[in-house]
Amino acid sequence: MEQKTLTAVVLKPENADFDEQYRALTTQEGQGFTIGIKEYIEGKKEIDDKIVNLENEKRNIDIELQNEEKRLYEQAQQRFKEGGKWIEAETHNGERVSHAQVSLDENVRLARNRAERLKRAKDGQLDALKNELKEFDKGYASVAWAWTLAHTRSSKPNGRNEKIDIGTKEVSLVLGKHLYGGGFAWIEPFFDGVLPTGSTKSGLYIHTAGNSMQIITAEWYGFDKDQNPVKIDKPVAPGSKVQLHIYTKSMYGHNIRVELKSNGKALKANTYGDVIQVYGKKGPNQPATKYEITDSKDLFLTEVEIHDYSDPKSVQPPSGMQTGTMVGIDGDEPSIPNVQKALLNLYIDPAWCAVQQAQILIKPTIHFSNQKQDLDVGLMVNCRAAVDVKIPDTGNMPVFVDNIETNIQSFHPCGYSKFEINDGSRTVDLLGEKSLPPLNLFELVAGSESNTQDITIDLDTNTTECSFDGTENDHEKHALSLIDYPEKEVENDAKKEEESSLSREHKVKVQIGDKTNVSHEQLVAFSGKLEKYTADGDDKQLKFKARYIYNYAPINLAGYPVHPIFRYFWLGNGVPTNTYTVKTNTCRYQQNVAIKTYPDVAWSLKLSYTNTTVERELWSNQRYANTRAARFQREPQKWIAAGDGKSIGISLGAKWDKDNKFDATADITKQIRAFTDKLGAIGRFVNSVFLGQENRTNSSDRQPSADDREALENVARQREQTEQRENRELAQTRRHMDDARRRLDNATTDSQKRSARRDIENLQRKMDSQSAEFKRGGITRSVASISIQWPQIEAQFEWSLENIDQVGPYHNQVGVVLQGVLELTPLIGITATLDFLALAQRAHPVALAVIAAADITMAIMGDGSKITCELSATGTFGGKIQGFLNTKTRENSFNKDDRNANDKQVAELKCDLEFKLKIAIDLAISTRKLFVKVTVSGEFGADATAKWTGKAPIDADDFGWYLAPEMTFEGLEVKGYANISAKAETGGGTPMGSVESNNEFTWQAIDAWKEPKKWDKMYLCKSE
Repeated sequence: MEQKTLTAVVLKPENADFDEQYRALTTQEGQGFTIGIKEYIEGKKEIDDKIVNLENEKRNIDIELQNEEKRLYEQAQQRFKEGGKWIEAETHNGERVSHAQVSLDENVRLARNRAERLKRAKDGQLDALKNELKEFDKGYASVAWAWTLAHTRSSKPNGRNEKIDIGTKEVSLVLGKHLYGGGFAWIEPFFDGVLPTGSTKSGLYIHTAGNSMQIITAEWYGFDKDQNPVKIDKPVAPGSKVQLHIYTKSMYGHNIRVELKSNGKALKANTYGDVIQVYGKKGPNQPATKYEITDSKDLFLTEVEIHDYSDPKSVQPPSGMQTGTMVGIDGDEPSIPNVQKALLNLYIDPAWCAVQQAQILIKPTIHFSNQKQDLDVGLMVNCRAAVDVKIPDTGNMPVFVDNIETNIQSFHPCGYSKFEINDGSRTVDLLGEKSLPPLNLFELVAGSESNTQDITIDLDTNTTECSFDGTENDHEKHALSLIDYPEKEVENDAKKEEESSLSREHKVKVQIGDKTNVSHEQLVAFSGKLEKYTADGDDKQLKFKARYIYNYAPINLAGYPVHPIFRYFWLGNGVPTNTYTVKTNTCRYQQNVAIKTYPDVAWSLKLSYTNTTVERELWSNQRYANTRAARFQREPQKWIAAGDGKSIGISLGAKWDKDNKFDATADITKQIRAFTDKLGAIGRFVNSVFLGQENRTNSSDRQPSADDREALENVARQREQTEQRENRELAQTRRHMDDARRRLDNATTDSQKRSARRDIENLQRKMDSQSAEFKRGGITRSVASISIQWPQIEAQFEWSLENIDQVGPYHNQVGVVLQGVLELTPLIGITATLDFLALAQRAHPVALAVIAAADITMAIMGDGSKITCELSATGTFGGKIQGFLNTKTRENSFNKDDRNANDKQVAELKCDLEFKLKIAIDLAISTRKLFVKVTVSGEFGADATAKWTGKAPIDADDFGWYLAPEMTFEGLEVKGYANISAKAETGGGTPMGSVESNNEFTWQAIDAWKEPKKWDKMYLCKSE
């Protein structure tokens, strides 16, 4: 028999999942299958059919003979009934029978002889066919089978599988569980003595569906002195070479990505090299090159394969792993055990050891098939073991591993094996997961003009072996194209305008508010064209500018015209998008990829609550006694409010396309006021106190009449007269104080001294009385006082769409990011003040008299004039609580790894302490001459300020919750100043002229700390 090419066919299971185009059989895990030879089956069937036909013909001869005998018998009966010669007796075979019987016997004999001759002829033909069948079967006695793994399209079988006997025409097999997951095996029949073709015209591919993919566990291994693998059970040093063995289930052939983390932060896969150094003036000891990081990636790459562990020195898998024997082993050798796992070789990079960390704990996160799995298998690194160690240049360079294909389409030569999209910050391969159908979506956030994104699509297209080569459907120069884009509508509108000779205004005037309260804003609508940078027919690259075109058409909310940006207030499901559609067309892949742009608008809502400050005197400068007979007594000090009162603030704003902003605070405030006005007295109180409307003018308010203005001027004149009278009384008290001081200085007897002191104390009582009566607080001093700032609360909430940079199942998408901060600024603040002048007054009556006279002089000069010599200490304590949530990836503040990856702690405590010494004279003099008012003000003095600031983030790592305190000293600064200004104006307030002189100097007496002082983490409850 002439040897020829053979073809494998699937015999079982009967309803097999078989793709005829790619000649691929997909089985379920554990399901058996039977493969036969098409030519053998068809050839044998042809001979078998002939044999069956001949046997049927033999059976038909017997049936026809029976029918003929029956017919002859019925004929003889009919003849006997007719009588005549048919009933005449004759001697036949020694018996007397009728002539009809003699005729019957003779006719039956002739029929039987004829049937026997025909059957003998058929038997001869059957013998010939059976001999032919034997010869046909002998022709396939040298059939061999190629049964091996098919890693990629370039994999070719190199011979027979000796576990399958030569001459086997049907092979019943089942894939071992270590081969579950998607990787292919190849089976092909061929004649011994020649090599298998590896062509799908002869053989076929077989794999399992891989429906139960799982990362089972992982183990860390190092190497002994003989480079044999050894399981790691103690901390390793930086620079050590280690292996991560990742055991899997139903994942044969899958590419997986490994993210290494320490305390939730990703450890980079760094590549090192010698980088040439450039110096302005190179010194003799400066190196020409420096060994440093030249490239850095987020993930390590590896692939799930099957590994031989027959060598006792090799890594033995734990019990329960996916093991089996290798497909394609030699028949005379024992079965070789294999296990399904991924193997990652890497070096412990010294750069992973953070400053001041004695050790780090490395844990892997495995990314696979749009999933990720954190493994609790830690590797402890002793960061202090070696600080100057180096790893090989490319030791940790991530290398794309794709030794095993799991997608049958990838075996076709016409196509591409990567579809990379880059938007400037992310590079996503839509074919990165070989075990899944290609992704057809890429999302990004963009604006219309200023925040556009350059998109680059790279394919490694090869169409030289296209199935449609030379026809109109040839994929060459038609493999990659941009078929739809949002600018198309704008371009069509522009074309219509050009054809109709009409022009359209691209500046949109937006009306905001109702008829009684309307404002306008002008926005510029997009009017450009698609910006594409690559030529048509480029099958390997497509570059264009992606943008989001905002809709500025008018919009109403609850019947109220609002800014069009409110169309994008809700950024969740249903937010309007723009789509760029990219089409690929090859024999291997045909994709319609949607590149969707989302609005880049970011919203911010702020709420604030301002509380009051209260103060109290701790120690007064009072020398006189509060006797019952005294007409004026200083009241005991109580806590009194100081500064502004309580208030609530609210603001809402939006920002988009970098340069566009909208502040909705005024609109919101109007709506709140309109609502609260309906609440009557309560609403008016809210508007007055919390929305700060107590002093707002209203156009409908009645303007003062001439009589009203005259009355107001009379009140002003009376106030001026009262102020002049008060100044005369203060001046008289000053003269008496000076007189009492002189008497004390000149006193020679104890009686004279007691009298003078008593007069000074009585005058101090009078000064205090005048201070309260005239409301001149500057002439009453306190030696020591304290003020307390109650909590100030600020809350801010922000939401926007952001590209997902986290490598994983959502890397090609966008998500809504919600962020919130609740800050207490401060939780409490305390200021203690020591007045040295008041202390001197308290200490000695002469000082009391001198300083009191000076205070009265300053009070007479003008409101705000005063002399200061005081030391203050201010301490504040506050903090903040913050959180974030990505609605797509579910990253949030409650997850430790998410917090660390985003560098955002849950809370932070803050405190500061400031000491300030101030010596100053402030002047405020106002005088009228004729019809001219002259105001002179000045300040002269010096400040010395020293400040310490501390903070302590609250966070958690693998060992528990902790505080990480640090403190900063901002130095001691001395500042001197001498500023004076004067202005003149008419009696009606019209400016006539002014002059101003400012002189300041600053001296840094003690430098600030260059770096904050940090302490080790203080664990609230540490778990070892």
